[in-house]
Amino acid sequence: MILDPPGLVSGTAQRLPHWPYVRAVDEALTARGIPPGTVRADRTYAARGNTMYIVLVWDISRTAGAGGLRFNWEEETGWAYAVLGVRPSLASPAQTLTALHRVFAAPDDVADVADHFVHNWRLPSGEYGAEWDQAAEVRSTIDRFRATVTEPGGVWTGAG
Repeated sequence: MILDPPGLVSGTAQRLPHWPYVRAVDEALTARGIPPGTVRADRTYAARGNTMYIVLVWDISRTAGAGGLRFNWEEETGWAYAVLGVRPSLASPAQTLTALHRVFAAPDDVADVADHFVHNWRLPSGEYGAEWDQAAEVRSTIDRFRATVTEPGGVWTGAG
C-alpha cells in the first residue's frame, strides 16, 4: 500500500493532483490481494502539456501468465494495458482497456479488471461504467495545478 510521507515537500509525487486517485486504485488492488510491484505517478511536464499519468506493473512473479502486465492511465485517455515479456522491455503495444468506460474509472472496477487479468491472463467480458466519486474534485485540482505549476505557493511548488 502507498503511504503518504510525513511533510509533503514541493515537487514530490504526493503533491500531484491525481495522487488521491493513485492511492484509491492502489488500495483497491491491495484489498484484492494483487498489489502491483511498481506504482509510478507523474506528469509529462510543460513540453507535453503537464498530462498526469499512472503506471502499474505486475512482473511475471505476480501473474498467472507467461509474462508481466502493465496498466497505464492518462488523464485524457483513461486506462490501457500491455503484456510484458520475461524482460519488461519486451512489451506488446499498449491497448485500451475497453471494459473501463471512464477516464476516472471506479477504483474497485480497475481492481476487478486487473484481478481477472492477473489471475486468468485475459480481460473480463463484462463492462464497467462507474466513475470514481472524487473524479470531479481531482479534475478541478488538475486544472488548478496547471494554472499554478510554476508559481510560488502553487499546488506543485508550495502550500497549494
